[in-house]
Amino acid sequence: MGLFDFFKNKGKETPKGLTLEECIVKMFSSAGIVPNQEGNKFATVVEGKHCVFNVALTSMDGNRLLVYVPFPIPVDANVAFAANYEVKRISKCSTDRFPGTNIYLTEKDEGYKIAVATIKDFDMLSENTPNEIQETMIHTVDVVDDKNFASLAAAIFGYKSYDDVKMNMQAKSTGGNNVSIQLKDGYHELLDKTPDLSNSRYGGRLMAYAIHIINKNDNNEVAERANEALQNSFDSFVQVVYDIANEEERDLMRKLRFLTKAKNEDDTNEDDFERGKMEGLIICNGNPWDLLYEDGNTNDMDMLEEEKLYKRLCAPQYKERPYEQRDLGEGMILVNQVIGEYWKPRYLLDNEAKCAYEFMSIDEVLQIVTDEDIDWDSMKGLPQDAFDRAKAHSFHFPGHVYQYKNGVAEVRWQLNPDGMYYRDEDGFGMTDDEEVNLYGAIDRKGKVVKKFTLEK
Repeated sequence: MGLFDFFKNKGKETPKGLTLEECIVKMFSSAGIVPNQEGNKFATVVEGKHCVFNVALTSMDGNRLLVYVPFPIPVDANVAFAANYEVKRISKCSTDRFPGTNIYLTEKDEGYKIAVATIKDFDMLSENTPNEIQETMIHTVDVVDDKNFASLAAAIFGYKSYDDVKMNMQAKSTGGNNVSIQLKDGYHELLDKTPDLSNSRYGGRLMAYAIHIINKNDNNEVAERANEALQNSFDSFVQVVYDIANEEERDLMRKLRFLTKAKNEDDTNEDDFERGKMEGLIICNGNPWDLLYEDGNTNDMDMLEEEKLYKRLCAPQYKERPYEQRDLGEGMILVNQVIGEYWKPRYLLDNEAKCAYEFMSIDEVLQIVTDEDIDWDSMKGLPQDAFDRAKAHSFHFPGHVYQYKNGVAEVRWQLNPDGMYYRDEDGFGMTDDEEVNLYGAIDRKGKVVKKFTLEK
């Protein structure tokens, strides 16, 4: 922490009969700190990376020291189950590093509070005991500081990372030099965007997602531990998977856990749970985030693939980064996605027919084009690289889908960019490449109705 400069009087013997309480006093005295003291209890503050922590030290019978550090952010009762996954993950990681230390979530008044506590036994007291007390105090704070502070804050507020938390903070002046900080709640914002399914239905989807993560990792040891944990409780099962999940997966798991409590009071409907699990296993084969937004009320087995895709793309997440929607006119929408830091056209939505079509794959390959849709004769004399990109149906370079007119939209397909494309921000790297474009036209289903040709 860099806060204390201890033990200027090293080498002096500890007087006989020294108590643990006196060792605590000596620690603070050596650091030039005057703590708040009430009997055998001491209170001070330690500055962390993101905030200042209140720290309490208690000298107990038998030369036992208790160091207690409350986490500064309270936990809303509705998100306690979700946030507790992160608390237990950190607790597991901290046990090996700091024996005797435990981080836990407890109910306080109308909400919950996270705290970390360390109990340390001293077999005998010595001149080094004040130093051990200082190390114990700092180790205890470390459990909820830095990266762990960031991940706990993200779990409490309903975001993937602390960077996302800060992005959603808004400072407003309340007069004079006073500023009020407001933060959007990532959990409760879901309630306006997700379908009104039962708690049990979302619980089943959470289990399906946990199974999906186990299968993706192909880890038999984790699968065995998860099955054993399931004999204890549903949350124990999820916790095993949560501990091996990445940051984005943990965020989705927490949000699903929030929804298993937030929708209504019934969370014991076994039929709904099983239904959520079965539909969740299917949803996970596509985009797992649809576990939040897919209503599941329509029998997808009776729907055409383009109807299923349209339904999925109508979810709120496809209107927010890394996606955006652009109006092409005549009830047609183009869904762009950020790929390699650039906006690329991914899907066409027909709001009149309630159907959607994949324009380009995530690998930047056109899904609307076949070799028969290209006028190869017009491409004679082109550089081989450009010709190869046409053969591969690659839409890697900047292209454009124009507005619909009478059910048809023109498309510019760039096979080779101008040399300026390769120039870096300092102006270097420009080549002598010439821009090469093909032009064609598609209908409302994305079907090519005018072959792509070198001449517009």
